[in-house]
Amino acid sequence: MRRGKKKTPGFTLIEVVVAMAILSIGLVVIIELFGGGLRLGAVSGEYTKAAGYARIKLEEITLAKTLVEGVQEGEFDKDFRWLVEVKRVDLLPPGNETTYRPPVALYRVRIDVRWKSGLKDRVASLESYRSLKEEESGQTT
Repeated sequence: MRRGKKKTPGFTLIEVVVAMAILSIGLVVIIELFGGGLRLGAVSGEYTKAAGYARIKLEEITLAKTLVEGVQEGEFDKDFRWLVEVKRVDLLPPGNETTYRPPVALYRVRIDVRWKSGLKDRVASLESYRSLKEEESGQTT
């Protein structure tokens, strides 16, 4: 038998460097995923708040006695702005002349809530329809 140095158990320097490189890449990926999750959570909260504001504005319009076609703008707070577009929808098909007048007027109501999130401008939209009796609609045809 040959006499020589016994091999001591342990890791070589290259094995340690490779293990540290793999560990550092994994940690960077995990930290990026965590940061991305926090950003998505914040944006989700902003959309939820915007949807709540849009619903409040829609309820205001629903409770109004009359509707007038047009566009209105305003602010909820320093961050969130609203834009409401009301447009009358014809119930009768176009091109058919008739003397019949529907007993109700149908309106399309679109609400856009806008805000700035970081460097991006974001918008949440809500659309609904409302019918009013012809004498309540605020317009006569």
